[in-house]
Amino acid sequence: MKKIIATLLFLLAAGAVIFLILYPKLRQAKPGPVVNNFEECAAAGYQVLESYPRQCSAPGGKVFVEILIEERRP
Repeated sequence: MKKIIATLLFLLAAGAVIFLILYPKLRQAKPGPVVNNFEECAAAGYQVLESYPRQCSAPGGKVFVEILIEERRP
């Protein structure tokens, strides 16, 4: 019985050490795609606000506004 408890405590301690070593690496933010305009922002899957003109909200507070081209009728 003492061997089982000692083995379980050892495995628990080893798991805790491995977790403490790997956890900071897992938490590091992975850089997302670089966006420079509305089209790239929308293609990256960021939130598109249904306003007129539409706006795309990227991480970090950047907001890109859709550029609308006005059609001219002859």
